[in-house]
Amino acid sequence: MMAASLRHVASLLAVRAALSLAVGLALSSCSTVVRPTAGPLEEARTLLKTAGSPSRDADRFVAAQLQAAQIASAEPASPEARAIIDQATLSLAEWAVASGQVPGKKSYPGDGGSYSLTISDKGDGTFAPGEFSSIKPASKVPHKLVKQWQSRPGVGVPLAAEWKWPSTSPLAKFVSPKGYAMPVTVRLDVSRAGVARLDFLDPTTVRRVRTAGGESPLAADFSAPIVDRTRNVREVLLALEGLIRPDVRDAQLLALQPYDPDKIPVILIHGLVSHPRMWKNVINDLTADPALSANYQFWVYYYPSGWPISYSAMRLREDLAQMEKALGRPKKFVLVGHSMGGILARMQAVSPGDAMVRANIPKEKWAQFSQLPADHIARKTFVFRASPNVERLVFICTPHRGSTMADWSVSTWFTKFVHMPAKITSAAVDLLPSLVKSPEQYASISRLSPKNPLYKVLESLPIQAPHHSIIGDRGKGDSPNSTDGVVAYKSSHLESARSEVIVPANHGAFDNPAAIAELRRILLENLRSHH
Repeated sequence: MMAASLRHVASLLAVRAALSLAVGLALSSCSTVVRPTAGPLEEARTLLKTAGSPSRDADRFVAAQLQAAQIASAEPASPEARAIIDQATLSLAEWAVASGQVPGKKSYPGDGGSYSLTISDKGDGTFAPGEFSSIKPASKVPHKLVKQWQSRPGVGVPLAAEWKWPSTSPLAKFVSPKGYAMPVTVRLDVSRAGVARLDFLDPTTVRRVRTAGGESPLAADFSAPIVDRTRNVREVLLALEGLIRPDVRDAQLLALQPYDPDKIPVILIHGLVSHPRMWKNVINDLTADPALSANYQFWVYYYPSGWPISYSAMRLREDLAQMEKALGRPKKFVLVGHSMGGILARMQAVSPGDAMVRANIPKEKWAQFSQLPADHIARKTFVFRASPNVERLVFICTPHRGSTMADWSVSTWFTKFVHMPAKITSAAVDLLPSLVKSPEQYASISRLSPKNPLYKVLESLPIQAPHHSIIGDRGKGDSPNSTDGVVAYKSSHLESARSEVIVPANHGAFDNPAAIAELRRILLENLRSHH
């Protein structure tokens, strides 16, 4: 009986042991199932970290970036996933620019499979990577210099691109060595498995892109390119140099964006003791306006403001003619001039006949003047016709009848330091030897005087294009007895203007928000006139 009891106990122990083993195995199996594993986004991050250098193994590098972006694209609502896609996008864009990738389609085998990548070529709304010498994300550009940072959320990575100078293009003459201040957004499309596309897009014309979920806004940063291009410009020194030493730097008409024949050039002309950088807030705000950026592109005209006004106007006239010759007849352009720049703009839209000659050349010299060759500086300066390409003009704080400040003793004293270029004084020898003895009298400060005969001539000539006035009153609301501190209302006012808006600002009214809003209104009105 004892033996039977022992056998029963042994049997119970065996059953218990078997149950314990089964439970242990089950628990062990359950532990394997619930143990945390690396998720898809962690895998994507690992791919980016271990992609290596494109200089060592470009195929592996590109494939890893594309695979990481493909994985992350499965979670479009996740901020972390979007950050992974943006990192891969930027890495591929930097590689494409630095390595000089040719636009087109190519396969890239990697550890996770092979990917085909198409890189955009230059076209409607797109750029080729070969147009840039370097790029950086717009987020790396310090937020300074402009009053309001203009950007747009969406897909893609906005860039501050350093453009290559187009040395072989007809446009080269009109491009600063610093290149364009043009917004660019790079976008990586991985909506199809194993197939990707890298596009360098123009966000001024491309505002939405197709995504797996339909359409999404394209991200843009309009301020970063302007700030990045101009933050090291010594504006004050250049402006003073242009006044006191106008023989050092020549005039230049500059395109701020790659030329687009379908867009209307808006040419911004600075005033006395100034420089094109003064327009940064105007360009910044207007470029961010989709209706304007889709139809206009911005240019600036630099000229040494110590030059005589009529000579500066002649040089602008020549540059506009050269632009037409190099690029073909452009759409008619809009001229926007601040202060003395407004006089230069006005002189593109009048035909003086012999009025300029009679006002500036002594009667006894008229016969001598008539014998000058057509390409003589004096002849080109005083004899001209209105440009048929001027579509509209905007005058901002413009002294159409001069400024009494030019007659102040300090201004007269200041002109003694102006060094006129030899080509101007030598031209004067042919006509008025006395000018060589005191060439400062032909400097711009002196020539802003209401006594300058130029203003009487312009007053007698019809402006052969629609025009508008923006005038500052320093916020005093005392027009027509007002002044912007430099130019009186009675000098800025034109009876022939299509519109006149007075803004609460001083002579620097060009970047006052009310002035920019009025300029926007005028440009939109100009568009409506096309329909």
